[in-house]
Amino acid sequence: MYFVLLQAAAPLLLEQLEKEKELLRIFLHVSQTENSLLRRMNLKSFLMVPVQRIMKYPLLLGRLHKSTSSHHEDREAIKEAQCRVEEILDHINAKTKASATGLRLRRKGSGSKKSIGTDNIELNKVALETLCWTRNEVKIITAGKLQYAQPADSTWPRKYKNLKFAPIFGVLATLGNPKPYNTLDEVMLFPRPHTVPQQAALVIIREKGGRFQSIREPMYLDKCVVAIDPELPEVFEIHEMAKDVFLFKSEDPKDTLLWYRHLKYLSLGQGAWRHRRNGLANIMIKNKPKPV
Repeated sequence: MYFVLLQAAAPLLLEQLEKEKELLRIFLHVSQTENSLLRRMNLKSFLMVPVQRIMKYPLLLGRLHKSTSSHHEDREAIKEAQCRVEEILDHINAKTKASATGLRLRRKGSGSKKSIGTDNIELNKVALETLCWTRNEVKIITAGKLQYAQPADSTWPRKYKNLKFAPIFGVLATLGNPKPYNTLDEVMLFPRPHTVPQQAALVIIREKGGRFQSIREPMYLDKCVVAIDPELPEVFEIHEMAKDVFLFKSEDPKDTLLWYRHLKYLSLGQGAWRHRRNGLANIMIKNKPKPV
């Protein structure tokens, strides 16, 4: 926050701190050169290792988010920027091969638990390359682990226990930012025209040899029908027009239902063939006599 409010004095303060650390570094180096006993000591530990510039951004954005009014239009954008920077830091941690004593970029509060965003960066990258969409216009709705199977016919509910599901990763993305919607509702509402994104697609990705790669063409929701069997709520199906049928599920039934609701809502707003042509709520309205 200091660097934001006092931008004029911030460069001078940084320069002063750098000079102080440089003088201390020279002093420790000379001390080790002249005294043999000091050579066995790790005097560099007395130095505060300079923090990478990228490490300052999550803290700064976090403070900005807290100090920004909840009614301000940029508050959500600040929070999203903070999450993206934290995902980048987790990605760097996952890729680095530094030793346990080496310096690792780590955001505050990350702990030893691996963040879900570590894999999501790679998944999002593969999804964007597969979709060939502009990054600034893409909104990642959800991404994570799934299991899928491809049944041979429409009688798969009878043979459900014999189906073999393969582990994959799914990325649900939209071209354009859809209006917020509630996936916790038991009854899904039909999306209004102004809330529908330009396009929505599901990208299926698998991990092989430590690398992520797409295993098929994206499933564009304007050409798909998403459904779920009431007798088998732990799995949902996606029908591609004039193509195959795929079954999907997650390890957690709640995640399966969440995926289904995301896909169902976005698919209802895609495809001109879904729209009623000159349809009326009641066909008798058209022939209703006009009042005299």
